[in-house]
Amino acid sequence: MQIEPSDLARLRSQASRAELILFTGAGFSLGARDRARRPLLSSPELKRELWNLSYPDDEFDPNCSLGDVYGAALRNKRTELSRLLDERFTVDTNSLPEYYKILFNFPWFRCYTLNVDDLESAVARRFSIERAPSSISAREGDRAGFPYSPEGLEVVHLNGLVPAAPEALSFSETQYAERIGNQEPWYSRCVVDITSRPVIFIGTVLNEPLLWHHMELRRRRENLGRDLRPTSILVARELSRPRRDILRDLRINWVEGTTEEFANQVLGALEIEGHAGRELVRRRVDARASDYIPYVSQLMAESPAMRTEYLLGDEPQWADITSGRAIERVHDDALLAEAERVLNGERPSTAIAITGTAGTGKSTALMSLAVKLTNNGIPVLWVDKNSLVTPAKMRSRVREAREKIVLAIDDADMYGKELNYLIRDLVSEPREFLLLFATRSSKFDAIAWAVRAETRVEIHEHVVPPLEDTDIDSLIGVLERNNRLGRLTGESPTARRAAFRDQAGRQLLVAMIQATSGENFERKAQEEYTGLEGAQRYAYALICVATSLRQSVTKDEVLLAYADSHEEALVALERLAARHLVLLSAAAAEYRGRHRVIADLVFEKLKELRELTEVLVGLCWALASKVGSPLDRHSRSGRFLVRLINHEFLLRTIGFNDARDLYTRLEPVLSGDYHYWLQRGSIEVEVGDVRRAENFLGAARSLGGGDFRVDTEYAYMLMRKAYEVPHHPHAEDILNSGIQELETIIEQSGHLSEYPYHVLGSQGLAWAHRAIAQNDARRTFLEKLLKTVEGGLKHHPRADNLLRLREDLRREILLTVAVR
Repeated sequence: MQIEPSDLARLRSQASRAELILFTGAGFSLGARDRARRPLLSSPELKRELWNLSYPDDEFDPNCSLGDVYGAALRNKRTELSRLLDERFTVDTNSLPEYYKILFNFPWFRCYTLNVDDLESAVARRFSIERAPSSISAREGDRAGFPYSPEGLEVVHLNGLVPAAPEALSFSETQYAERIGNQEPWYSRCVVDITSRPVIFIGTVLNEPLLWHHMELRRRRENLGRDLRPTSILVARELSRPRRDILRDLRINWVEGTTEEFANQVLGALEIEGHAGRELVRRRVDARASDYIPYVSQLMAESPAMRTEYLLGDEPQWADITSGRAIERVHDDALLAEAERVLNGERPSTAIAITGTAGTGKSTALMSLAVKLTNNGIPVLWVDKNSLVTPAKMRSRVREAREKIVLAIDDADMYGKELNYLIRDLVSEPREFLLLFATRSSKFDAIAWAVRAETRVEIHEHVVPPLEDTDIDSLIGVLERNNRLGRLTGESPTARRAAFRDQAGRQLLVAMIQATSGENFERKAQEEYTGLEGAQRYAYALICVATSLRQSVTKDEVLLAYADSHEEALVALERLAARHLVLLSAAAAEYRGRHRVIADLVFEKLKELRELTEVLVGLCWALASKVGSPLDRHSRSGRFLVRLINHEFLLRTIGFNDARDLYTRLEPVLSGDYHYWLQRGSIEVEVGDVRRAENFLGAARSLGGGDFRVDTEYAYMLMRKAYEVPHHPHAEDILNSGIQELETIIEQSGHLSEYPYHVLGSQGLAWAHRAIAQNDARRTFLEKLLKTVEGGLKHHPRADNLLRLREDLRREILLTVAVR
């Protein structure tokens, strides 16, 4: 097999980075046999068998299309068709040739196939494969065959996968057109992948409608500057000259040969690169693993010479701390002394919280302290917004330690109430342990109050102060040494100090941006967004929204969200990264805004301009396309999507009407998930149409029966339905149905959440105001509600909503006595 040296060199590099896509057609499976040891059917052979099935007495018409004859068999011989497909496309394991092991052991980023056979499952049973394949039917949206694992190889069957109902398999042009028009998630992901990544096409000559839809997308260049489309390879024994010319224009090079020859002669020669690619996949999985908590010493050693733009306002990296770009500040000594007092037992059962307003340097202070403790020989575990670690794992990891140890958590308030429990459980234990965490000042009081109310644990608050004069001089010196003084370069020392003291207000992040540029920090941050257009504006907004919510986005998520032109989105990402408006993590292949404070300002600007809805719709669509339905809530994408479609978040950020529109637009990709219907119904219960709520929550109950949150919301809907028509003959019956459901939920799951108690008490109080006229009856009803709420406070003594509700009920009961 002849392959151009440039193509081979490129394959070596791409294989070592695990970024190649494998796309297969019917010719790829020609080496496999069915369970009767017959070769798998090719398209012409399948067409003939389907003809004989539907028209056994008629002579075969070679001019008929596969789609037409398949449709005829589906109408007239459905049972026989199903049996035929299962028999002829289920692969015999023992007869597989060795070259399939080479093909499926290669570090592909993902595989797409037009075939409906179960070849990859048979290969995994026959050979020892490092990355177990995870078979996915794009027609059904389900994973089939081998269980999914993060390091597994996804094999997406675009036309469906046997065994399946015949209706779930695609063979006709009209089916292709319908599915592309419906923006099916796996088809969207396929187009994104083969637009943005290099592809090896095997067993197809690219005449399928789906692929030519993709080709048209690749054809559009629109003067976008440097061509970023990756070069791909098509492996085929024969290819017409016109087709070769067309594909060459699309940067797809033809390599003459068979599947077996390509596997043995090309992939077989890339053994070293293949091993490197598989290792990279494993490292990516480890970096995302929920139980991975690194030591600060490990993080310091990863990129010690890394060049960053921390001095221009980017978030701090470990290299900034170790290289001195992050200055030693006056308050750092006091923070270190306090940490040592706790570790030495002078202040038992004490955690240290590093607080401050946005952009004051909380993360820098926490990282600096962690480095100093590490250099003093104390192991420090590190958790931040990039981590997927659970509080349970943090407890386990700390308790496993047999020596003095520190757990440092940046942006700790992202864990909500779980942080309170973590502090209570770990800090109260008598051992040489220190819990450090950074949080915004606005969050600290609630955390401290909740912890102190239940334990004797103390939280020492260390507030990051404004820059002192000594800090300002140090910062000016670092900026000067790194050529980042900007407009202050030629100014006198006095003028430089004045800029930091007066114009920047002694705030660290503001100082590094505003004082050196002369522009107002907030206005500059927002104008960086408003000055962008088209794909760059949308991609930047998408990344900033994710960053503001302590998340990142991958390249394929940006492309999935920006459906207008994947080529434009690729160029936009490159230009945003080149201008340092966004940061690309090479290890995780994820994009973030350069600082969360800047991302927050852009988020607020999007709300002001009413542009947030379109960004959220695109982001939700991209994530939903990746996680499938029902949602995989253990994945990073699944957790992020759950947060985005939360009805309270949407009401707070985009309002009811836009939220209702967002749910409608996401229905095609999330209609099979009960959590989607729960949130959609919840927003209607609270501020919308109770009739819609009943329909949506009915779907949630059907799909997610047994989840007390669904049952609670359904009961809430019943009580509100009764409240809206208090004089209806059946209103009281509807109300009692809701109350009975809530009482059952409280009995079974009341210890898990205060919400069922609050729904019963608040909705019952509303009903009493509106529908119970007699004081005695009202008082009896309210007293029963009060007893329920007080029972809830035994399980949830610090629940603010129940405490307020108890006082409201007591007041209403007193009023009934006063009136009497």
